[in-house]
Amino acid sequence: MTAPAGSPSTPGPSDTPPAPRILVVDDDLVNQRVLANLLKRKGWESDVAQSGRECLEKLATAQFDLILLDIQMPEMDGFRTAELVRQLEPARTSRPRTPIVALTALRQPDTRERCLAAGMDDHLTKPGDTGQLYAAIQRALGLPG
Repeated sequence: MTAPAGSPSTPGPSDTPPAPRILVVDDDLVNQRVLANLLKRKGWESDVAQSGRECLEKLATAQFDLILLDIQMPEMDGFRTAELVRQLEPARTSRPRTPIVALTALRQPDTRERCLAAGMDDHLTKPGDTGQLYAAIQRALGLPG
């Protein structure tokens, strides 16, 4: 015998939103692993790109809710990667704008302004505080803190 619709034993649509998918773009393997583990602790999904070029390739085939982007990478730095992500977004009309949070060891006074000018939404310095990382991600995704 089946339970009536709406009863506690009837599986229904979940009120839990899907876990955010975050693309970690960093050429350093240790940084990739640390970030992936920190994201996993919060129940967030992650994928990794080792370069700006790989980031663009992944964005062409998959949708991410956020990009954590290292600034200092060989071949294509984070500034150029962010500019290209923003240039390509209008062609992906079915997808919303992807927030980008810069991660950098650069400590020059103008780094934050350069990140924002390149199309990034926020800027964190490495090594950083885990709480600041989580807060930046939650702000960018519009999640409660």
